Amino acid sequence: MVKAVPRRLAVVCIIRNAAGYIGEWLDFHLAAGVDHVIVYDNHSDDETRAILLARRKDQITIVPWALEGCDEGTDRYLSRQVSAYAHALTTFGGDFERMAFIDVDEFLVPVGHASLTEALDVIGDHSNISLPWLMFGHSGHDTRPEGGVIANYTERAVTPYGRRSPLLRFKCIVRPPRVSTVGIHRFRTVDMGDKSANTRNEVASNDARKQAEFFATENIQLNHYYALSRHDAETKMARGPVANASQSGYAARVQSKITEIERATTTDRTAIDYLARHGERQIMRS
Repeated sequence: MVKAVPRRLAVVCIIRNAAGYIGEWLDFHLAAGVDHVIVYDNHSDDETRAILLARRKDQITIVPWALEGCDEGTDRYLSRQVSAYAHALTTFGGDFERMAFIDVDEFLVPVGHASLTEALDVIGDHSNISLPWLMFGHSGHDTRPEGGVIANYTERAVTPYGRRSPLLRFKCIVRPPRVSTVGIHRFRTVDMGDKSANTRNEVASNDARKQAEFFATENIQLNHYYALSRHDAETKMARGPVANASQSGYAARVQSKITEIERATTTDRTAIDYLARHGERQIMRS
């Protein structure tokens, strides 16, 4: 029996009521070379599922995900998001060379390459790659504008951030068989341990990633459209976290990040330019 060859790249996310934005997010990543998207649906009661099913079903897996847990000895909650990531690795990891773990407001953008897989080939055979957030603000919008996120939100925080900045977080692309510890912003792997590579092919420990010299946006950048319009931000703060993170202080934490983003901004059209080069302008109108 011939063993199936793993596909190159899957993206994993956990969502709740993302109907307003999931279509553009999905279309962008499939156009950018993602082979498959695995969506953990956390009690969505809007049109999210219908939008997903209306697109390329052979490239999408939807997993209903309401699992909560705690350690009986300590009463410590087990993160719904982390448990979804662990499920994705153990259930689907054998089908893909790499998995990226991001949110629906985060876009993996190839920089100077035709696709994400082409960019990954340049970065090298690392089992754990860390990408820093590029944090986008309101871009002057009080309410949601017509058209997509990419076309309307082009102003982001100036980088690199200070070591103590609330904006300095990472998301990871990993080789599933090598993962030994799962997290939201950090992973460990059997061959790299507590280390990961940036997109310049430089390696550092998870803690040392916060040094300014590790901050890299070559080959792939992670656009985090965090604030969106002011109305969207207010809705986000009122709704609370998607997973079972603490609600206490959530609104204050969100506002703190937005204030830091808006303190000093620069224009970033990398995602727009990528779509224009590859004839995918219609995605920005999703």
